[in-house]
Amino acid sequence: MLWLKMFWLNKSSRPETSQRLQNISEWLATGAGQYLLESEKRIINQELNYIFGYHAVELSVSSEFQLLADSQVSRNFRFSTSPENRQTSQLALDCFQWPVKPASLDLVLLHHLIETSDRPHRLLSEAGNTIIPGGKMIVVGFNPWSLYQLTRLFSSKARRRFQGIHCISSRRMKDWLTLLGFRVEKIHQSAYLFPLNRLMKKKRSDLLEKQCSRWFLPFGSFYIIVATRETPGMTPIKSSWKGMNQPLVHQPIAGSSRVRENH
Repeated sequence: MLWLKMFWLNKSSRPETSQRLQNISEWLATGAGQYLLESEKRIINQELNYIFGYHAVELSVSSEFQLLADSQVSRNFRFSTSPENRQTSQLALDCFQWPVKPASLDLVLLHHLIETSDRPHRLLSEAGNTIIPGGKMIVVGFNPWSLYQLTRLFSSKARRRFQGIHCISSRRMKDWLTLLGFRVEKIHQSAYLFPLNRLMKKKRSDLLEKQCSRWFLPFGSFYIIVATRETPGMTPIKSSWKGMNQPLVHQPIAGSSRVRENH
């Protein structure tokens, strides 16, 4: 009845969002986590070679990662959900009320934020609303149907680390993006053999990874979705970002980027 115990733990004692972010961030800094992170970076960099524009935003579980370092977009901004832990190069952000004008970004990268959020669909919607028609969104998430998620069932330490983390399948994420007006272009999966790959010779492990990727098997440890915003009848307009010269972190967070309804 291990699955029932895990379900009860997630429901009864779910850590705060900040603690969930910290747990994932700390794990990605370990040897095992670094293997996954490097695999993610490799795929992200491949996609960044084909994405151009004026403004891009990176929102990750950690302030240490610089996933848009090789971006072809002119100006890249790094947002932090934890103002007290942010770096000087980052801007503070409320995940559900982005201080960004609607339809003003060419690229948004969400790195393991969806599964740590209390309102994942709202976060995805808020991020999507800031992207121009024809702009891109890259979503990186843990795959719930992976070998790693299976092996962590037998590790109390891994269960505690991922407590409260709701892994969302790539199929469900695709459905959400479609409802928000995005066309999913690509779905990458990788790290199929993780963590058992450490018990194998590197040459054999790499060969099996390539075979799994070639066959588009659905059980990689993580997935990366690349989607394009589609808004029929709208023409992309380059917006003015003069306001970004003023510091946002010392001012109250702006209202939600979505258009509010009159009641």
